[in-house]
Amino acid sequence: MNEPWGIPGPAFAWIYGVCAVLPLALAAANELWLRRDTGARKVPGLYHLAALADGAERVTDTAVAGLLERHSLRPDSRGILHPVRPAPADPFERAVVSLVHGNGIGLRELRSRMARHGVVLELRADLERKDLFVAENRRRTGWLLALALYVAVLALGIARLANAIPLERAHTILVFLILGVLGALGVTVWRLWPDRSGRATGAGTLALRYGDWDRDLARTTTGQVALNGLRAFPDQVVAITLIKTGGTRARLFAGTASTCGGGASYAVGSSCGGGGSSCGGGSSCGGGGGGGGCGG
Repeated sequence: MNEPWGIPGPAFAWIYGVCAVLPLALAAANELWLRRDTGARKVPGLYHLAALADGAERVTDTAVAGLLERHSLRPDSRGILHPVRPAPADPFERAVVSLVHGNGIGLRELRSRMARHGVVLELRADLERKDLFVAENRRRTGWLLALALYVAVLALGIARLANAIPLERAHTILVFLILGVLGALGVTVWRLWPDRSGRATGAGTLALRYGDWDRDLARTTTGQVALNGLRAFPDQVVAITLIKTGGTRARLFAGTASTCGGGASYAVGSSCGGGGSSCGGGSSCGGGGGGGGCGG
């Protein structure tokens, strides 16, 4: 038999093609299995709801909303947050206040730091134990194994190619397969990247919509923000200012805003200038005294 490694080219191409697809398929199947609906429906509290709605970023936004509502935190006209009062008893709000120090901090950086804070990591671990969140370590383990397999598959393809070229065997299909393996390797590395925010399982998504949690939370400011994001914060000027500087999908909401007077933004549907009030100079209308909207 005069075939390289005793395997004909077409047969090797089929085997190699299967090897090129299999690790990716197995890792994806593992992730889908981790996201399955386990039947869990109980959501313990406010920050669990926020995490299920949109991960660690929403947890941060919820804590910030609670502090803003009680005037324990103040945003300036650039959206930089500054502490006003000492750290509260709520551990998530206390974590936010501990990170907002000195010259203040923007919402984008605050979200990034909170995602790595101990209280948020413990919240994620609790959601994972309850099967409401995808177990990040198990998800990444599946992709790490796929990465190791692809390194071996790539080495195999290169070795076969190096053997086929001197023997002047047809190798065009093998070159395309190796390029496919490189593409799959790139996808694997991308999926292996740590998810700092977290993601809900099928059970978590259903628990958020139909599960066992206190519906009275939905009538509070923090509950509205937990479920719907900062766009639900009552003071729309503050909300839009933070959304614009948050660096997330919520910017889409800020794009629906108009400008009022000297440049301050207000939400669609709100009135500006009523009763002699004005929005000017880029300041955040409302402040501490008048209910926090443009015009009142």
